[in-house]
Amino acid sequence: MDLKIDSRNVGMTPRWKQEIQDRITTLQTEYDNITHARITLTKNPHHKKGDDNAEALIVLNLPPRHTVTARKEAKSFEEAIRSAFKAATTEIKKFREKPVSQKPVKPEEP
Repeated sequence: MDLKIDSRNVGMTPRWKQEIQDRITTLQTEYDNITHARITLTKNPHHKKGDDNAEALIVLNLPPRHTVTARKEAKSFEEAIRSAFKAATTEIKKFREKPVSQKPVKPEEP
């Protein structure tokens, strides 16, 4: 699996990076078909935004061509990371529960 961890407007701490790597490892063992993961932590510089200025964005690619995206904001990056991974896990579960679509059947012509 290809993994990219980035940060914007904030320095990446080793603790955040380790938590992200641990959670991705857990997701990969549970759902073994994740091909690419990109996690971006962003600090919103706008003072009028309020207390929720820590954002975690998770983008996961699953075969054949499906993308799962989760974006959460919180007061701290730890909270944002936890809630974003929880949302991403829920989305993966929903995707896996969907029945595989079959080819559309053309109606018979008279």
